[in-house]
This record gives sequence, structure tokens and C-alpha cells, in this order.
Amino acid sequence: MKATEWVKYSVTVAATRTYAVDVRVASNGAGGTFHLEVDGANATGPITVPTTGGWQVWRTITKTGVALSAGPHVVRVVMDANGATGSIANFNWFAIR
Repeated sequence: MKATEWVKYSVTVAATRTYAVDVRVASNGAGGTFHLEVDGANATGPITVPTTGGWQVWRTITKTGVALSAGPHVVRVVMDANGATGSIANFNWFAIR
């Protein structure tokens, strides 16, 4: 994915608390940065994608301290800045835990 692109998901959070968010990424070189928005507000700050060794060599990045309230939310994975490869990363999945 490249800067300015995003994907949107609808999620339902079971309980109000602080969560960790795992994002599965791959990058053939120094990746770029992205962030997660919850209901239109930046919830993670910038997350930098490391070199994983290839476009299909996956690594899980974990961001802790993400405060979420119980109930339905819209989560967007927003691409901020391309890395040395000209893109940010390949994204496989994300999980809130």
C-alpha cells in the first residue's frame, strides 16, 4: 500500500479498556509509516514498518496502549508515508486484543 491509501473495517469492542493491536506486515526494504484511526481519531500515532526480508515474509507489529470503549467502531488503517521501496508495506491482517 502507498501513502494516502486506507482500508476501513467495522468492529465491535466487548469491553471498555486499553488494548494491544497486532498488524501483520511485510516489506522488501525499509517500509514507511501508517496509523490506525478509530471513529476518525488517530488511535496509535505513527507506526513504522521494518524491513522483513521480502514482500511475503510476514512480521507482526504490536502497538500497545490503544484505549477503546465498548460498542461498535469504525477502524481505518491509514497509510502515511512511503518508505525506501516506494510503498509502505503489504498488509495481511490486524487484530485487537
